[in-house]
Amino acid sequence: MSFKKVRVTLHSIFNDNTGDDPGNELELFGRWDANRLKFDPDIAEVVSLEHHNLWDRSGDDAQSVVEGTAFIIESSADIDFFDGEFLQIVGHVSEQDDFGPNDVLGSFERNLNLSDIHDGLVQIPQFNESNQRVNVKMSLRVLESA
Repeated sequence: MSFKKVRVTLHSIFNDNTGDDPGNELELFGRWDANRLKFDPDIAEVVSLEHHNLWDRSGDDAQSVVEGTAFIIESSADIDFFDGEFLQIVGHVSEQDDFGPNDVLGSFERNLNLSDIHDGLVQIPQFNESNQRVNVKMSLRVLESA
């Protein structure tokens, strides 16, 4: 039986460009999660075995991030994975606006089988809306494997 103990870390959210937002900062909110999942053939559905929230901020508590700087999060979860299980990373980032609707900068979802989990940065595309651009930095580290 294969096994990996994996540390999933959400490091930061970087304001690459404030775009057309007034001022030089973005007010960011959203949520990032790491989940341990498995397909259950008895019910023909994917079931959640473990859930870890790495960051959760509402629009009422948005984080101001000045252009060219990062909001440091450094939130981690250690998760044990076995044969047939997979890691699901899910996240979204939005920007709070005082007038009009909030800007949805983007969403991300990636599923990784046990054999696809390796040390390194998770490749997350840049999130953007109306020239507002943010980069999310997340990594995986295999702590044990068998």
